[in-house]
Amino acid sequence: MRAIELKHKTSIKLKPKAPYNFDATVFKPAHYPDPLKIYETGKYWFAMRFENKIYGIKMESFGTSDKPKINITIFSKSNITKDESKKVIDELDFRFEFSRDISEFFKKFKNDRVLSPFLKRWYGMHGSCAQNLYGLLMIGIFLQNTVVKRTVQMTETMLQKYGVKIKFDGKEVFEFWKPEKIMKVSEEELRKLKVGYRAKLFIKLSETFVKEKIDEFELRSLSVGEAKDKLIKLYGVGPETARILLQEALHHYDIFEHVAPWQQKIYSRLLFNKKMVSAEKIIKYVKAHWGKWAVLAVSYIWEDIFWQRKHGEKIDWLEKEIRL
Repeated sequence: MRAIELKHKTSIKLKPKAPYNFDATVFKPAHYPDPLKIYETGKYWFAMRFENKIYGIKMESFGTSDKPKINITIFSKSNITKDESKKVIDELDFRFEFSRDISEFFKKFKNDRVLSPFLKRWYGMHGSCAQNLYGLLMIGIFLQNTVVKRTVQMTETMLQKYGVKIKFDGKEVFEFWKPEKIMKVSEEELRKLKVGYRAKLFIKLSETFVKEKIDEFELRSLSVGEAKDKLIKLYGVGPETARILLQEALHHYDIFEHVAPWQQKIYSRLLFNKKMVSAEKIIKYVKAHWGKWAVLAVSYIWEDIFWQRKHGEKIDWLEKEIRL
């Protein structure tokens, strides 16, 4: 597959709302590896489809968590206007929470018996999502009912076949296909790529996005309950996929209602130091302790162990669960 080169660039400097930990926000080591992004300390590259155009985005940190400064370079096929640049920055603001104030979270839990060590290590970490709603939904399908190793294989195979490869700033990354493309592919053709029953999900969900005109921006304006009701009606979207969409794409910190079996084992270790605790007990514990900040709170604990893994620490029980 030949890459589309994006040679024109526009740079903007901005100051996110402090505290803002750039590396811990833009890169989540708990996410499975994919060719959608490239991360280096203080730098992040990825492709972004927005308003029917594809951009290459490079983000660089020049500040600290207390005094954050980020330089964003937008790469495109042709020069972009100031209005177009502003729209892209506004979208990045939502996806990476540049303007979101989470200072209350740290004030409230800085002395929390469980959380405080993690807050010190990752002070200023926000939730983030580089993908749009459709892209994250595709990731949700890849994650269903399988081990991480298979998810990685399926993602790479599908992106090579149907995705868009772009080249900018000396890097190459992929962006997901448009739903209009996949809805025209036969289920038989997709099954040849060894994605199993997911072939039908890819086609049906893509059809839904196109025919029902699923509006991501409308979903962002809804309450968490209203958004959940709409998402759960989508073909093949169960509690776990809905959780991923609500927490990552729509940035709701206050809904912690579902724990997948593989997550259950990890949470049992991290929160209770036991091999297995019921999902109900985990959910009750998290909601009781951290309330409206539940999702952000557990993400500090969850991501911490995956940062340890990324930095070379061998955690045998974790490797058995993710099987990458």
